Amino acid sequence: MFLRFPLIVAVVFIHTNLTDIMINGTLLVDEGQFPIHDLFRHVVTNELACIAVPLFFFISGFLFFYRSDFSLAVYGMKLKKRIRTLLIPYLFWNIIVFLLLLLTQLFLSSMTSGRNKLISDYSWLDWLNLFWDHREGMPICYQFWFIRDLIFVILCSPAVYYFIRYGKIFSLIILGVLWTFGLWFKVPGISITAFFFFSFGAWFSINKRNFAIDFKPILWPATILYMMLLVAGTLLWYNKVTGYSFLYNIGIVVGLVAIVAWTAYGIAKKRLCVSAFLAGSAFFVYAYHGMPIAFITKYWVKLFQPASEITMLAGYFLIPLFIVGVGIGVYAGLRKYFPAFTGLITGGR
Repeated sequence: MFLRFPLIVAVVFIHTNLTDIMINGTLLVDEGQFPIHDLFRHVVTNELACIAVPLFFFISGFLFFYRSDFSLAVYGMKLKKRIRTLLIPYLFWNIIVFLLLLLTQLFLSSMTSGRNKLISDYSWLDWLNLFWDHREGMPICYQFWFIRDLIFVILCSPAVYYFIRYGKIFSLIILGVLWTFGLWFKVPGISITAFFFFSFGAWFSINKRNFAIDFKPILWPATILYMMLLVAGTLLWYNKVTGYSFLYNIGIVVGLVAIVAWTAYGIAKKRLCVSAFLAGSAFFVYAYHGMPIAFITKYWVKLFQPASEITMLAGYFLIPLFIVGVGIGVYAGLRKYFPAFTGLITGGR
């Protein structure tokens, strides 16, 4: 529960991109124009924050099979619960983003990138893809690709269960190799990232193991190895070396183990405490942040033209914190005055 909010903050940083900014068809900032900003963004976004989504899949897999012997009755009960926690918020937020995009195209067309197709020109296939593959393999509420992929892997959870139960550790090795080397077909919604990390977490529940205890002995080795991989990955990126994605993926797994181990250690030593409010606000921050962060990054770059290393770095660190702060405030107000509605759109979290 402690990790829920920090991981969402990491996701917001992932989506804060002040490069490749285009307004009304005009490119304001190009990739590689500000190397110092790019270096900081690479380390934070591509090396540190990239662990967040795999870790969410891992936790989801663990919780799905937690303290229950799998059966068709249990499967049906869990699916029914996920309608409230996943499907309803998924539909709601995608509809909201669609309506906001429509309003933007009607009244703020000067601030659009020019990359999105006009809603007035949608074909029947465009309407069909709004909730699945609107653009670049993502639904119209783009950050909800995680929810979409999670829903699909949950639907396949009986196969996951039997694959892990009878395949034992070899099932994880097979999925891990497929994910590490990118040996998977590219179909939106059917993600090897989802299947591997969901199964990784599920393996502990199915085998009645506590991952915090299992990761504890390798806390320092995982931490040291992760730091080495982070430095190596950054150097390879800086020198524009390609073809090292497998090394990057190994770093994600090692980093996941290190983060979980350190979190468990901090909670056990009472150096970390869980905030129920922040944990509860995490889903709302995750759900709402997509379009606001896109607008603010555009306004920031447009406001500080010509851009500089200072304005780019300041924007990269201040904008996510502002977005998170506003999200917490809005969530607090909604929970106070509209608790039932807030519960509905956040899946009861």
